[in-house]
Amino acid sequence: MSRAERSALIHPTYDTLDTRSEIPGRACMWLLSWVFVGASVGLTAEFIVIHQKTPPQDPQLANFLGSLEAILWLQGFILLMYWSLYEVPFQFSSCLGTLLKLLASVFFNLQPGSGLLNEELGPLKFNFVGICLFHTGNLVSCYAMQGLFDKKRPYAESNLPVYGMWIYTLATTFLVTADGIDNYIPHEPSVQNFVKCGQIFGAVLLGVGSLIYAYWSRPKYYLPPYMLVN
Repeated sequence: MSRAERSALIHPTYDTLDTRSEIPGRACMWLLSWVFVGASVGLTAEFIVIHQKTPPQDPQLANFLGSLEAILWLQGFILLMYWSLYEVPFQFSSCLGTLLKLLASVFFNLQPGSGLLNEELGPLKFNFVGICLFHTGNLVSCYAMQGLFDKKRPYAESNLPVYGMWIYTLATTFLVTADGIDNYIPHEPSVQNFVKCGQIFGAVLLGVGSLIYAYWSRPKYYLPPYMLVN
């Protein structure tokens, strides 16, 4: 077998795992992705505590978990803003989407923070404003990434950021819907079941999207040799 033929086996022409090893700001993206994973786990745990029936819900535990995940969202979006400004070429729509999500994380901190002071669940409308900003930011980010998807190779690893953002947007769609119903529709058992499922499922999807970004930006020593740029 010739050297060229061996090389073709090492570097498949239509490799579904093809990626550029030199992802801009790889370390920053990997770090903030795991911060978002932690925030998603905290958000899921918070919703489980809020919606549990036996034993009765513990407001202070819910506020503690809410404060923890809100701080993580804030830290993660600060890192994402740094990445958008200094690690990649400037794009207005990308920075606008990140700014909206950064503002959302500020509102996320108000509800559980005020609840900790009053020893009860804080005003839920802070969270609703926050998730609306988060969802709007995701929609703007989807617009900013519209030209990045490789339609000829839909399973290429270079498409993972786009898939991740689609999952984020699906997650916030569930969360906006559930939180809106929880704030503005009378609390009936059937409605509350939808709110519970929508909030928990949305929080889990945020974790899935974050894991996709963590995998995409994983350190070079996790990459197989043929993905490394010489």
